[in-house]
Amino acid sequence: MLLHSSWLKYTLSVLLLTVVAGISCAQLTVNGSSANLIYDGIDVSSYQKDIDWSATAKDKNIKFVYVKATEGATYRSRHYQYNIENARQYGIHVGAYHFFRPNVPVEKQFRNFTTVVKKEDQDLIPLIDVEVRGNNLTVRALVDSVLAFADKLEDYYGCKPMIYTGHAFYNSYLSGKISGYPLFIARYSKVEPRLMGGANWVLWQFSEKGVIAGIDHAVDLCRFNKGCGLKDILISGRKVRTRPHATAQKERRPEPAAEEKKEVKPNPKQEKLAKEARKRAEKRKAEEKKEAERLAKQKEKLRKLKEKEQKEAAQSEEREAYSHEEQEVII
Repeated sequence: MLLHSSWLKYTLSVLLLTVVAGISCAQLTVNGSSANLIYDGIDVSSYQKDIDWSATAKDKNIKFVYVKATEGATYRSRHYQYNIENARQYGIHVGAYHFFRPNVPVEKQFRNFTTVVKKEDQDLIPLIDVEVRGNNLTVRALVDSVLAFADKLEDYYGCKPMIYTGHAFYNSYLSGKISGYPLFIARYSKVEPRLMGGANWVLWQFSEKGVIAGIDHAVDLCRFNKGCGLKDILISGRKVRTRPHATAQKERRPEPAAEEKKEVKPNPKQEKLAKEARKRAEKRKAEEKKEAERLAKQKEKLRKLKEKEQKEAAQSEEREAYSHEEQEVII
């Protein structure tokens, strides 16, 4: 009876551990989604490529999305307009972010961002992505450039932007220097961000491995701090919208890049030149192969000759040694 009771306890323990493990796994992904994880929003860029927003919008956890628009003075994401229009069409609140380059003049970055990001397309306050310190810049210079950019965005869009940065980056360079701005902190951990100086954060990006329907690549997941919500990142006057059915109008696909749009028409002269160039390349390749084979044969011939000379030298030494031994015996 005691043995049976012990076996029963062991069996129940194994079953319990199996169930717990199953639940833990289910919290990561279920049917290809980040099921059971607590998240409120995502951020996307051209890395995620073409997104099926009709499928993504079915995930009711996603209250908002920040879309990469620009970087530095010249980069503009070709997926930005597509993502903004279609995410918003399916009822997801949208905002834009700029990847900040401290070494690039603030005015040039401001023009780049405001040229792409239209006020009327935005539900959320602008987001400044601050991840790099810049070459040969002091901390003071870094902070001054970020604040100058933030001031310009506030004047243009009529609201304070939010600042996104890494947990360690903030504590090392920004702590106590950018007060007054909402903070979006990246820390890929189960432990919430703890900012030096007691600063509070609004959003926490806790994973870069989210699996979301409609998106073929991993996605950053984030959640609000306790007591925070959409009200803290919505532009003043914007209202929380309800989701329409996912059978809304057909999505607009992103415009191909300029070089993809061009139709290359055949040019007889260019084709002839290209054909001649291919022939020359093939001839040169054949000659190089022939020369390589010739050198290989020559090398092999020299190797054999050297082996023969070494063998003859060894035989000669043996003969001399034998002759010397015979002379010693005679003496």
